[in-house]
Amino acid sequence: MTAADRFLWAVGNSDGTVSLWDVTDPAYPRTLGPAGTSAGGTSVEAVAFSPDGYTLASGDDAGKVRLWEVADRVRLRPLGQPLTGSAAAVGSLAFSPDGHTLASGSGDGARLWNLRIQYATDRICSTAGGLTARQWNEYIPQLRYQPSCP
Repeated sequence: MTAADRFLWAVGNSDGTVSLWDVTDPAYPRTLGPAGTSAGGTSVEAVAFSPDGYTLASGDDAGKVRLWEVADRVRLRPLGQPLTGSAAAVGSLAFSPDGHTLASGSGDGARLWNLRIQYATDRICSTAGGLTARQWNEYIPQLRYQPSCP
């Protein structure tokens, strides 16, 4: 994380959006562009930056976790589909120091999400035999299709 990133805040809003704020001057915080819409809840309850500052996680009151790319520090871009598994609001989020694991906490328990791409690829190949082009475009539309299994 750079020195400038220490002055970047993420705020979860009750309207289901996440916004980025520049707080370089704490007396005059300013919003940094368009907000991202959460994974489907009506209120964003928790946010957390990855250790490198380029990924943001948000948790909503519908029990979903959304990952965002914040590489340009202004515009949030959703990464993949929401992470689901909780029936209760996600009230806390934390990344591991290496950024490869995300912990989420809700009223029905805690979950650990493995965010390593190779782990996901290996799991998909061993359980489903890979993704078709249609599935790839549905679940990973931001990346160009490539066969995922040998």
